[in-house]
Amino acid sequence: MADPKDALKKKIADLKDQLAKQKAAGKDLKKDAACRQMRKTLKRAQRRLALLTPLSFDQKVARVGKLTDMVNARMGEITQGAKKIQANPYVRSLRKKLKSLNKAKKQLDRTAKEAEAAKAAKAAPPPAPAAPAETAPAAPEGEKK
Repeated sequence: MADPKDALKKKIADLKDQLAKQKAAGKDLKKDAACRQMRKTLKRAQRRLALLTPLSFDQKVARVGKLTDMVNARMGEITQGAKKIQANPYVRSLRKKLKSLNKAKKQLDRTAKEAEAAKAAKAAPPPAPAAPAETAPAAPEGEKK
């Protein structure tokens, strides 16, 4: 059976080509029914491919940072000059979102720290085996303490 990632990549490329041809033909991609369906199919395929392709550590860090900045900016816009921000349910949902993003950032920081520690431990040369302790001269066999 074909690899699902490859099949999705091929489907996405085909849909993009079809949409490019439709646009070149002068159709409005957002209003024409067939084009809307193609765009919807394309977005679904892209989401499925994104789910199959895990993000790298750096991409995760960048994503969390970007989302945090967006939420902070939105919170600033909403709460600017407001006297009672507690009454706004949207602020509450943004605070919850910010809390989860901060948790994710802390988790990523812990992961990075653990990776650095493992890398440092791996890079450090292993300790030399301890020198054998000097043994006391063996008591003669006939004597017992």
